[in-house]
Amino acid sequence: MGQRWLLLRAPSSNRVYTAEAAAIGAREADLLGEAFTSRPLDAEPATVAGVEYLALTAPGESEADNRLRTALAYHSSAYALFAEESDSRLLPLALERRVNHPSDLISQLKYVGKTNEQFTQMMVNAAACASDNPSALLDGSLRLLDPVCGRGTTLNVALSLGLSPVGVDIDAKDAEAYRAFLTTWLRNHRYKHTAQAGRLSSNGKVHGQTFQAEFAQDKAAQKAGLSQHLTLHTCDTTLVGTLLPAGKTDVVVADLPYGVQHGARTDKLSRSPLELLRRALPGWRRALRKGGAMALAVNLKTTPHDELYAVCAEAGLKPRWPDRVGEMRHRVDNAIERDVALLVRDDYPAQTTN
Repeated sequence: MGQRWLLLRAPSSNRVYTAEAAAIGAREADLLGEAFTSRPLDAEPATVAGVEYLALTAPGESEADNRLRTALAYHSSAYALFAEESDSRLLPLALERRVNHPSDLISQLKYVGKTNEQFTQMMVNAAACASDNPSALLDGSLRLLDPVCGRGTTLNVALSLGLSPVGVDIDAKDAEAYRAFLTTWLRNHRYKHTAQAGRLSSNGKVHGQTFQAEFAQDKAAQKAGLSQHLTLHTCDTTLVGTLLPAGKTDVVVADLPYGVQHGARTDKLSRSPLELLRRALPGWRRALRKGGAMALAVNLKTTPHDELYAVCAEAGLKPRWPDRVGEMRHRVDNAIERDVALLVRDDYPAQTTN
């Protein structure tokens, strides 16, 4: 039996999400534990001296403990980590990420309908853990696609994790708002960067606009190979299978339209999540590599489980853990009951299924 560790969670800025964050955070910790130590952590909320933590059981082996500590630095609500000593004292354990950007990268941009950043990071982590190569999350090589990126919450979370994401969205106003935010942020923080915009075309046909940015914190970071790239395509998401190379994406992370007024766009297609999935999933699957994974946030009141997984099956996708469907289900408001569907291609390597 390993030592008990206590993960102190950062407070959430979203009141509704805060009420559910402990349970979801425990599930996220278990996913990280299984992905990086091949064993469950039995994570659960715990209160010590009046302070709320996530309690978990460390593997108890030096190498596995180090892997877990590295992974927990990426937990969406990680603030501090402690090992509980035999005399009940708490020993601080370092939490270090490969890349650290100022926190305003994910907190500064505000807009109506913005998804909680901690929830978004949890989805990125869950998708990485559901794939056959979760270590790509830690070394910055995880190739992430958000095919309905809106104003870029998932893109900014991915950048904050040291990744180089690709985003796709049809809304030109959202794309322009995100381009303006990112270029201003890079300039204000004096990052070494380049940015350019142009037409998005293939086979002589113009589909929309594209925006590319490359940046590093400074010359030393650039020299150390810590440069990151951002790609944003302004076009219909049903074109993903045509415009992106097949089988090159590690994870697809998408916060789907919820089908209610404050959380969805005004056009008919976007207000119907299932119709959007029927049209777009084949292209998303084509971009996803064998062994990759998807994390889709859905509103169960407009996209119930049985209909969701039926549409996914038609597109050649299946639940990563069929016996765990619904474990991240939680209430957002009277019109939204949210869950995260973790999916893989139907040819996902059987030997890596837990």
